[in-house]
Amino acid sequence: MRTRTFVTLIAAASLVLTSAAVAAAGSWESANVFGQGLAGPVVAPGGAAIMRTPNGVAASLRMSTPVPGSYTYPTGPTGSGVAGHPEAFSLWVFVFYNPEECAGAICGPADLMNDLDVIAGAYNAGGHVEGGPTLNLSGFVNKDRFSFGGPNAETLGQALSMGYDLADAEIHLAVAPHGALDPALLPGSISTPVGTPASWWLAIFSALS
Repeated sequence: MRTRTFVTLIAAASLVLTSAAVAAAGSWESANVFGQGLAGPVVAPGGAAIMRTPNGVAASLRMSTPVPGSYTYPTGPTGSGVAGHPEAFSLWVFVFYNPEECAGAICGPADLMNDLDVIAGAYNAGGHVEGGPTLNLSGFVNKDRFSFGGPNAETLGQALSMGYDLADAEIHLAVAPHGALDPALLPGSISTPVGTPASWWLAIFSALS
């Protein structure tokens, strides 16, 4: 009960912050959510949305909760690596400020570390423990949010202060599965990375300009 209450409080706080942050922002953009690693079919048509603001990115993703045991489970210090009920998931925002410098038509993991040309960062937007039929994840990545990847983008604010505009960025949303809930792994299993893009559900948003 304490674990569920803790997770509920985190989700509620995230929703309040997101609502405040986007109140004066622009329009929402929507995109399909693809199966793990873009290799699978579309699992949620239009299920992902972002809003670019002067200070960050609001993110929302809704899809059917993956059936335990039916997908690939990454291993790592923040994931149990096994199926169970309920299971933990985290939401990530990847920002590639110069997508024209990416190696392929769609930016990828190697581009995240391209500190000379691309300028990129990976930011945790939230997490959730879900046992119901629908997985809802949302959050706001603000200018102070620390990056888990990208040598030239420790925070969104640092990148923005360098003159990079979020409207020019290619932005990805990713859902990372952390496996069966293990209270010993909280809050890491909803706030720190696990696995690689091959084991994530993904949505891609192109640059606006």
